[in-house]
Amino acid sequence: MRGKKLFLWGIFSLFMLFMLTACSGETTSSEDSSSVRDEEAGNVAQGVTEDEILIGHIGPQTGPVAIYDIVRKGIDSYFKYVNENGGVNGRQLKLIAYDDQYQPAKTVQVAKRLVEEDQVFATVGNVCTPCNTAIKDYIVEQGIPMVFLGTGANQFFDPALPNYFGSDILNYRIEAQVFLDFAINKLDAKTIAISYQNDDYGKEGLEAVRAAISNYPGVEIVAEVAHLATDTEFSSQAQKLQEANPDAILQFSTPNPAANMKKAMHKIGLTEPAFIVSSVGANDNNLFELAGKDVWEGTYSGATFPMPEVVPDDEEMQLFVERFSNDYPNEPTAGFSQVGWAAAQVLVENIKRTGDELTWENFIESFYTFDNWDGSLYAGVSFSENNHYGLTSMFMTQAQNGIIQPITDTITFDPETREVQYNE
Repeated sequence: MRGKKLFLWGIFSLFMLFMLTACSGETTSSEDSSSVRDEEAGNVAQGVTEDEILIGHIGPQTGPVAIYDIVRKGIDSYFKYVNENGGVNGRQLKLIAYDDQYQPAKTVQVAKRLVEEDQVFATVGNVCTPCNTAIKDYIVEQGIPMVFLGTGANQFFDPALPNYFGSDILNYRIEAQVFLDFAINKLDAKTIAISYQNDDYGKEGLEAVRAAISNYPGVEIVAEVAHLATDTEFSSQAQKLQEANPDAILQFSTPNPAANMKKAMHKIGLTEPAFIVSSVGANDNNLFELAGKDVWEGTYSGATFPMPEVVPDDEEMQLFVERFSNDYPNEPTAGFSQVGWAAAQVLVENIKRTGDELTWENFIESFYTFDNWDGSLYAGVSFSENNHYGLTSMFMTQAQNGIIQPITDTITFDPETREVQYNE
């Protein structure tokens, strides 16, 4: 495995807004969608001609969470690079992207437009949990491949849906189980406290730990403390955690509550338990400012691929930084742009593996050839008929001396056996 696969950086500290935010505005299209499927060709699916493949994307391009449009820009940048180098199996990629402004009702409208009017071959990187939920039944019925959704929610992958392959962030329940195993087997924790955001996102982690704790004899949950995403005062929650006297605290929340909880704990001297925070709420250097450098020091988390500064000599990362900076010079080269680029890498690799007869059936079957593939920015990508998660490999990180550092080699979760494996 290449060097960058042994060093991980987390960049998902804001990503839970995919699950929690709704916006307002008008739907817009970012591309002309005049190209449709080749009706004469019986050996290809819709959206595929002799020289072109249409790929769809849905996400907020305008409105309060327009920051997530950088996912689309990452996809677009990688497509441009592929097209300039001959395309995929001789075909050029064309991205048709629509703005749903993070509103599920608009997602329904533009999804039908992509499938029925534009007749795209597949979609990639669609942002937002409630938005994807709103179109799930329709997409399953239509059979169009959905590649690397912008959500880690369990409902899209357990049980596996026939045409859904991968999320571009780690599944929340998988991450929670890895955190629990790490706390027990690497930090020797015997008592676990759970601090969670009292919403669909936070409850994913809570329920995962509840379900897995019985696999560890002698280990118990000693406290479950809830809070809201909008809470700023955490003194009562910190007091409850102190009274429970846990060896480790698992925090499932967005960044601000995680910082405020750590500050409240620090204020009352609750500094001994290991504090492990979900990746969407922890792996951002801004946490050192939100919580305070000394307060955030020592906090654990995990993530699925490195930021550019962690692997400055890696050729693949250099390519990403150079190309994306050229295409979008005013956008950052770390964060959501990497998510879009990496998701596009997986899509393109699977098109390559499918070959010239680009039907949905062949495309879906080709996903099952991925076995911890490390040819993208991600640590590893795997699929099987029962595993459509895609991302089941990650690394643990820790806040050290003002920097969030990778502290482990690859950790892999097996969705079938539910076992956590450390590649040491």
